[in-house]
Amino acid sequence: MINYQICTRCIMDTTDPEIVFRNDGVCNHCLEYEKLIENNEKYSEEEYNRIIEKIKKLGKGHPYDCIAAISGGIDSSYMVHKLKSAGLRVLAVHFDGGWNTEEAIHNVKSLVETIGIDLYTYYADWEEFRALQLAYLNAGVIDIDVPTDHTFFASLYEVADKKNVPFIITGHNLKTESLMPKAWVCDKLDARNIMDIYKKFGSGLKLKTLPILNFKKKFSYYNIKKIEVVFILNTLKYNKLEAAENLKDTYGWLPVKVKHGESIWTRFYQCFILPARFNIDKRKAHYSNLILSGLMSRENALIEMQKPIYPYNFEQDKKHILDKFRLTEADLDMYMTQKKRTVNEFKTDTSMKNIYTVLRKLIPFKGLLNASTRH
Repeated sequence: MINYQICTRCIMDTTDPEIVFRNDGVCNHCLEYEKLIENNEKYSEEEYNRIIEKIKKLGKGHPYDCIAAISGGIDSSYMVHKLKSAGLRVLAVHFDGGWNTEEAIHNVKSLVETIGIDLYTYYADWEEFRALQLAYLNAGVIDIDVPTDHTFFASLYEVADKKNVPFIITGHNLKTESLMPKAWVCDKLDARNIMDIYKKFGSGLKLKTLPILNFKKKFSYYNIKKIEVVFILNTLKYNKLEAAENLKDTYGWLPVKVKHGESIWTRFYQCFILPARFNIDKRKAHYSNLILSGLMSRENALIEMQKPIYPYNFEQDKKHILDKFRLTEADLDMYMTQKKRTVNEFKTDTSMKNIYTVLRKLIPFKGLLNASTRH
């Protein structure tokens, strides 16, 4: 049994089974964050303007300069605001898996209408999406929100391909989203892993329309059609708190109650299933990232951790989820107590990644951005 220990700089602790501490009590996450920021420290107006101008230049001849992934959360909302302010021809793309919160719906609508940009909403087939999500629950793996993350990302490529748009811009950023224990998550883009879990624990319903980013599609999107993903917030001195106030004043933007809480299902997974079943409180990672980026003090983070983890009406969310999934309380109890499995018990695309590495050398791709703005 490992004795409990918490980092002296951030608030990560031994609920991460792989955490390591220095003699002064500082954890490996802090050290990795420092190295990551040091290797990617290129926050300047000149760098941002350089990238914007190149996107404009390479976007000529296309219907839009870029696709902007918008969820209704703060990062993607602020990103869309910045892209339009920079004069880019933006197509906002929103993935609707059937779990949008009222705040997310309001924010997406308010932003695109006020800014005056086109919106493409990708509606996932509910029965297929439901079947994949339930397969993950049945499998007993830890990262049961993989179906959401994977299909969202895959849908962006699908729309970019369909609309002939060369760039996908996302709100992911190193400053606030780079710290997450490997033991708490898994590869979101491993299509082979996803499909093996579905084969073994799914309902058998064919996933005919659900966007799955398999190896063939990845190679085509990345190397043949050369659709590039840009993490534009990494080129800005992005202050999440200031951005939120800006969005509230300009667009009537509504804050979501938890990080990634634009989805009712993700909120339920992060705030109930993870802590109750796996003893994982993702607030530790989220707040630690803010501490390291200077947006929150360690003292305030510890105070926040004393507050209830569920930020909303738990019973209301649970009823909504059970009704939508067509499950009973007994079904949920069964999922919460069944055998736990790791994703490594299923097939992965590791061998295909090795092949891809070789192919990339044969078909070099010089992207718009260098490592300082990619993650």
